[in-house]
Amino acid sequence: MPRVAARIVLSPEEESCLRHNVNSQTVERRLYLRSRIVLLAAEGHENIEIGRQLGISEKTCRKWRNRFVRYRMEGLSDLQRSGAPEKFTPQERLEILRMSCQPPEDIRKWTLAELTSQIRTRFQREVSVESIRLILRSASAEDMKKIQEELKK
Repeated sequence: MPRVAARIVLSPEEESCLRHNVNSQTVERRLYLRSRIVLLAAEGHENIEIGRQLGISEKTCRKWRNRFVRYRMEGLSDLQRSGAPEKFTPQERLEILRMSCQPPEDIRKWTLAELTSQIRTRFQREVSVESIRLILRSASAEDMKKIQEELKK
């Protein structure tokens, strides 16, 4: 039994926005494609026909058509993804940055492995070298300058 595609009727504002997305040189490819799907659907084309014309699957057409019907323009954006939970609180991140700015007690200067070992001891949990590398790499120069000024006081 064939599925019946959701009918789309666009407001003038929606049509204008979708046409802008399709004609823009700077819009992301995925937004361009989603806008084309909706415009073709509003013109009365079936999902299978839209899929053939755009070189995508009927399932993809159905997904974006239904998302538009349900959420309108907001439906063309990607949904929030949960991702993995943060391993460190903002306070712990700040403490890691502070530790990295202070000279170590036992050695001449920090290596990433030594810093990670000290952090494991301080936080009493397993921490990967890569996690510490990412925290240090993501710190802005402004943050590091603030911490260094704090430590001078």
